[in-house]
Amino acid sequence: MGIRQLALCTMLFSMLHPSFEAHFAQQPSDQVIVAGKSVTLPCVVIGYRGVVQWTMDGLALGAERDLPGWSRYSIIGDHASGEHNLHIEEVELNDDAIYECQATQAALRSQRAHLTVLVPPGEPLIRGAPVFNVLLDTPYNLTCLAPAAKPAAEITWHRDGKHLDWAIYSKQLLSDGKSEDAVSSLLITPSFADAGSSYTCRVRNSALPEGRERSVTLSVQYAPKVTLSVDPPTVSEGGSVTFLCSAVSNPEVTSYRWAKGGVPLLVSEDRYHVAVDHTFFTAPVSCEVSNSVGSTNVSTAVNVLFGPRLLTEPRPMTVDVGGDASFFCGWTGNPTPTQFWNKKGSSEVLSNGNTLSLNKVSREDTGTYVCKAIVPRIGTMEREVTLTVRGPPVISSELTYESILGGKARLECLVEAIPVPDRIIWSWDKYSLDEGTLGRFSVETRVTDSGAVSLLVIDGTEPSDYTAPFNCTAVNQFGEDSAIISLRQQAALPLMLLMIALGLGTLCLFVLVTICVLCCRRPRKDVKDTQILAVEVSGSENSERHPSDSEEDLKEPLHTDTESRGTSQTEHSDIPDESQDPTNGYYKVRAHEDSRPTTVAYPEFSSPPRPLYSAPTNLTPLCPTPALPGAPKLYDYAHRYATTPRQGSERVHIPQGPSCNAPSGPGIHAAPYARAFCSYVRPERFETLESGPTLSRLSYASLSTHCDYGRPAQQRMQTHV
Repeated sequence: MGIRQLALCTMLFSMLHPSFEAHFAQQPSDQVIVAGKSVTLPCVVIGYRGVVQWTMDGLALGAERDLPGWSRYSIIGDHASGEHNLHIEEVELNDDAIYECQATQAALRSQRAHLTVLVPPGEPLIRGAPVFNVLLDTPYNLTCLAPAAKPAAEITWHRDGKHLDWAIYSKQLLSDGKSEDAVSSLLITPSFADAGSSYTCRVRNSALPEGRERSVTLSVQYAPKVTLSVDPPTVSEGGSVTFLCSAVSNPEVTSYRWAKGGVPLLVSEDRYHVAVDHTFFTAPVSCEVSNSVGSTNVSTAVNVLFGPRLLTEPRPMTVDVGGDASFFCGWTGNPTPTQFWNKKGSSEVLSNGNTLSLNKVSREDTGTYVCKAIVPRIGTMEREVTLTVRGPPVISSELTYESILGGKARLECLVEAIPVPDRIIWSWDKYSLDEGTLGRFSVETRVTDSGAVSLLVIDGTEPSDYTAPFNCTAVNQFGEDSAIISLRQQAALPLMLLMIALGLGTLCLFVLVTICVLCCRRPRKDVKDTQILAVEVSGSENSERHPSDSEEDLKEPLHTDTESRGTSQTEHSDIPDESQDPTNGYYKVRAHEDSRPTTVAYPEFSSPPRPLYSAPTNLTPLCPTPALPGAPKLYDYAHRYATTPRQGSERVHIPQGPSCNAPSGPGIHAAPYARAFCSYVRPERFETLESGPTLSRLSYASLSTHCDYGRPAQQRMQTHV
């Protein structure tokens, strides 16, 4: 039944029944309405003709049906039928109240009706949406706000469609006392997987069951992620390599920086090309890449193959005898070097490492030790270090020295000692001397690399020096050492040996002179190698040359393989040298014109190609000589020495002497003999040219058995006046 029908029935009933009173035919009830919609609260009063009004939370809205002052409020319905319905347009949250319909004249009040206004949540709010910049591995709270909702909105989170259930939810009543704000916080730690991912916040309440949502995309920002590579990874020293610095970053890279061993390089690109040495193995190359978030530095070393390099220099040591010594030698190389120690000059390996330890050293341990390092197929290096062992001196001199009696003697005392001896003392008989001079004795000391040497010099030795022992004593802070050194007399060379040596020296000198003369001679047509001059004896030194003399008649070449004109010498002559003599003193007399031929025999200067001359049996040598093995060879030189008489002139050469009983006179020729002349007898007198031409006597004598026939160097051609 409708309201109109109900009101009509009520009026008829009241007319038929006069006792019937005014009452509500319909009263308002609680309603829930979503904000923004319209709502009507019913109110029908039967049997009442008076004023009906509505109250909201006790506040009267007014008696007029259009409710002035309330633009969205009005009373609708048929007044005659008792309809006083409250209509509200576009309900707002402020309309949420308790409403009551009152018939004031009849003292009627309807039941209270609670109009509940539901407010849907507004658009969710997410900080940073739609793109939220976050740092890698840095915790963040994603916050979603659902504002002014009634009731408070529910909030849920989703990541790429997957529900996330660890969010923290909270709500807050607003100042109107009716609506609430809802907040949900989602804690995240961004990773590379979160880069570009979408987080969604969904809100809903009873006013908006389908809900609303808002999404945010994460922009994960981070400092550059750098990869430093080297090509080729292994290279020999001196080879070239390329470093490549690859970076991934958000935001983009802004700069590149390079360094080697911490020292900046003048490179600003992502590549670095260089020829490497051994330092690239120990000093890594680094690449630093930067962006707006930060920078990343990455280093790498090159696998450079190189030979041994010394890292730690071994230090020389000085220790006392019996002490311990230790050397350290550090090497590097690639591959790792093999190291060992040995003593210089020895192949014995003393240590297979970088440390050499010597315990209780002795003097023999003094020396140089070698630390070696080997990198197979690449190279070998070594370093030397010295060990000095300090101890008492040791004398290593010879124990016997020689000298000639009366000469100068030197005795040497060689001392090996570290430190250098403080004193080196010589003592003999009742004397001692360490430096300076004492009579015939003097001492000189000088320092050497291994110690010192002291010299005892005796100026003019005496017989007692050869029997006295000489004691050399060396002293330093560690002790002393002594040695007995003796002097031994040296025998003089025999006189005969000296004479033989002198003779051999003279012979060698003569041979050398002869060779030089032969080599330096220049041959001429008219002058042969050897000249034999016919000699005439004159009584005066100032005699004139005979007008008939001819140079071609006076000389004829005589050449042998063993003698030259340079070997003929005059052993004795009383005639002074002529100033213009071209023979330089070898031939100082000139032949005088004579009618008799002159024959000169030179058996020593025989020439094999010449024909043999057979002498008459009645010719005998001027000087008898002892029997020699084999008959002497006689040669005729008449055809060579101008012995044929010339018209008006003859040259006669008759040798005579008191030691030989040879006949003399005109026509008698000197008989040739086998050996050279050994000596001569001086002529008894000289005849002058004023007395007329005469024969000069030139005497020769042989030394019989005492003549030395075997030495050509002593042969002389005798030309005496």
